[in-house]
This record gives sequence, C-alpha cells and structure tokens, in this order.
Amino acid sequence: MRQLFLFCWTGILCLQSIAQPKQALPDSLQETITISKQNKVLSSTIDFLDASISSINAFESLLKKDSYRNKVSSFNNPASADMGFNLQNEIQVALKPILQKSRSVNPAKFSEVVNSIVTNTGQLSAGRLLFSINPVFQSVVGLVGNLASKERHVHKEDLDTFIISISKYFEQFNRLQTSNITLDQKLERLKARLKDIQFDLKEILIDFILLFHPSNTRSGLRQMSNEALLLKYLDKSFIELPVNRPEGTRFRYPTDAIKSLKDIANNLQKIFDEYQNTYYSNYLEIRQILQDAKTLGKSVNAQRIDAAIRELDYLFAESRSSDILSLRLATLFEKLGLLVKWEQA
Repeated sequence: MRQLFLFCWTGILCLQSIAQPKQALPDSLQETITISKQNKVLSSTIDFLDASISSINAFESLLKKDSYRNKVSSFNNPASADMGFNLQNEIQVALKPILQKSRSVNPAKFSEVVNSIVTNTGQLSAGRLLFSINPVFQSVVGLVGNLASKERHVHKEDLDTFIISISKYFEQFNRLQTSNITLDQKLERLKARLKDIQFDLKEILIDFILLFHPSNTRSGLRQMSNEALLLKYLDKSFIELPVNRPEGTRFRYPTDAIKSLKDIANNLQKIFDEYQNTYYSNYLEIRQILQDAKTLGKSVNAQRIDAAIRELDYLFAESRSSDILSLRLATLFEKLGLLVKWEQA
C-alpha cells in the first residue's frame, strides 16, 4: 500500500513539472547569448569580406597573366617559324618566278620592300601589337600586281599563281589574328565586370564601417582601397567589443547584407567560369590552327608544329590548375556558408 502511494505521488509531481511553463532566461544570460551570436556573425562577415578581396585580387592577376598569352601572341609573328612555316620566306619563294622574268626592277631591292611591308604592319590589341594580316596581304598583292602590269614578260597567270601560293599562309595568320583579338575583347569585358564587383564590395564594406564609425563619410571612404578599409575600420578585436557599437548590444545586422554577400560570391563564380571557358575556347582554336598548318605543303615543318603544340598544351594546363588554386573560390563559399549558418542560428 505504501509503495502504491509513493508511485502515485511521484507521478503527480512529474505531471506538475511537465505542466509548468519554462522560465525565461535571465536578462544577463540572454544578453550574453545575443552578444555571442552577434560576434560570430560579425566575425564570419569579416572573414568573408577578407576572402572576397583576396579572390578579386587573384582574379585581377589572372586576367593579366602573361605566359600563355605571350606564347599565343608569338605565333602571330611573320618572321617566326613556330607555325611550321615562315611567312616571309614563303612570300619570297612565291615571288621568285616573277622576279626572274622582270627586267625593270632590282630583285633584291624589291624583295626588301616586300619584307618591310610584312614586318612593319601591326594592329594594337589590348596593349599588344598583333600582325595585321589584311593590310599586308593587300599591300603585297598590290605591289606585285603593279610590277606585273609593267613587265612584258610577267602575265596574269603568274600573278594568279603568286596569290594562290601565299593566300593559304595568310589565311592561317588571319585565323590567328581573329582568335587573338576575340580573346582580348572577352578578357576586357571580364575586367569591366570584375570592377563592378569591386565597386559592390566596397559599398558593402562602407555600409558596415558606418555602423561602427558613423563620423566618417561615404564619399571619403570611397577614396580608400578595399584592403585599406578592411584593415583600418573592420578589425575583429574592435567590433567584438560591445562598447564600440552605436546601440550597445542591440546591434542590427543589415537586412539585405546576406543577399549582397551571396551576390558577390555568385558573380565571382560566374565570371570565373566564363574566364575559363574563354581561355579553353581560345586554346582549342589555336591548337586547331597549328594542326591545320601541317596540310599547307611540303615546306611546312611538322616537327616544329608538334613542338609548339606541346608547349601550348603545357602552358594551358599549368595556368588552368594554378588559376583554380589561386582564386580560392572554394574558401570563399565556405566562409559564406559559415556566415549564413551563424546568421540563421
């Protein structure tokens, strides 16, 4: 009977305990939890901003990288034989039968004039002088055509043979020039988009800075680099002190900040993907141009072309792997994920 009484009494106490509402946390403890969460959110935000600046700086370096582009540009040299032939030599070979029939010009001087036209005509693209193919072709054909019209022993068939002989080599340079210019134009557009991301990031930095340093002006802060803003005004040890906050412990995280930071990361990922596609497309085009040069004739040096292709393959693979490592986009998205986690906690 006594055991039954104790069992019933214990059950009543348990029911009373369940029925009673949970007591609210003491204000001091609630405030401690609030401050702790705020500190984690702010710390994660600064980590993300720091990683964003590093990724953007790395991307700027990638857009200026020289090894691959210098090699591709080197093919666009009429005095080089990296494409398996030397354009100057091929023109001279095709010109020789006409000069042998000529009586009114000095063959050596005429050849020098032709070489001068070939080597001194260029087109500036993205700060680099590219061999400008169309004006050269027109000038050389015009010069030889003028010679043919004056020489009694040089006929239209000789001029036609000359044009057919050199046009296939000029076509290779035309394709190369088009590919180079397209690459430069696409990279310039990516640079402009990267500047837009830098501007957006600076505005976000300034938004956070003004929360802690309201005496500053937005126009004044815009004069500083993103790195300088982060180092000078968003030091972790400073913002984690509640006394430094304008509203004490009731710090209000900007409502649109998470979306803005996500946009920064996603836009960086998008233009990096486009950047890689741009280089890959250029790499395939240049490789195909080199391969096609093997079919131009017996004078083409296939071994020289194979060596150029191997070097192109190596430079492209090397730059592609270093690009992924240096940009640190995986790290950036890890920082973003941690920030979202603490903000939603």
